[in-house]
Formats: sequence, C-alpha cells, structure tokens
Amino acid sequence: MTTAERLSERIDALAAALREAGVAPDRVASILGTAATATMHALVLEALTGGGAPEPAGAGGEPRSTHGVRPMRIAA
Repeated sequence: MTTAERLSERIDALAAALREAGVAPDRVASILGTAATATMHALVLEALTGGGAPEPAGAGGEPRSTHGVRPMRIAA
C-alpha cells in the first residue's frame, strides 16, 4: 500500500468518525479540507526528500541522469 493510499484511508476514517460524533457538516468540511491539504504537503515532502520521487525527465521526455544529485535535506 502506498503512502497516498494509507493517508487517504486515514482521511476516510476521520470523516466517518466526525460524522458519527455528530459534528456539524460545515465543520466536517473544514476539517477534511485541512486534512487533505496536509496530506498533499506530506506527499510533496516525501517526493522532495527521495521517498518516492519520480525520475525527472529531460527536455525530450527521456529520463535525465541524477548521478551526483543528493536529496534535499529538511530542517526539523
């Protein structure tokens, strides 16, 4: 299972829990919107740090060599 699939399942579980708890629909939408934004940021960060980044393409669409390129380091 990919990171995206795991995070998607967690958002689905959050939605179900919020609805079951009787949270107002507009508040549920706001919380889920924030969760979706955080999920996208997590996936971008994973890609940037080498945890699943696709191979970059050259100008003609062919894979470009990444020899000697190190993943970006993120400060905590």
